Amino acid sequence: MARIIPIIKFLKPTRPLSSLMIKTLREACEKQSQNIPFGQDDLDGSFMALLRRKFIDTDINLNNKSIEETKWYVTQAGKDALKNLGIDDPC
Repeated sequence: MARIIPIIKFLKPTRPLSSLMIKTLREACEKQSQNIPFGQDDLDGSFMALLRRKFIDTDINLNNKSIEETKWYVTQAGKDALKNLGIDDPC
């Protein structure tokens, strides 16, 4: 008979957000709620870390096989992370 191994054993634990990551994510939420476009140059730091954790993502509009517009936004996972920290209505 096969032994059942729980999948939780193989999941990597997520590290908590640093204070700089929280600050950057809040700034991104503020800009998003005010419909101000933002990118890596507009935010202070931890942009790549938030991107790797899928807290920030991009929406690319293609027109005739060329990039017309790139729009960054805070994902639902990013909003949920802020809510879990006790920040109500982040975006």
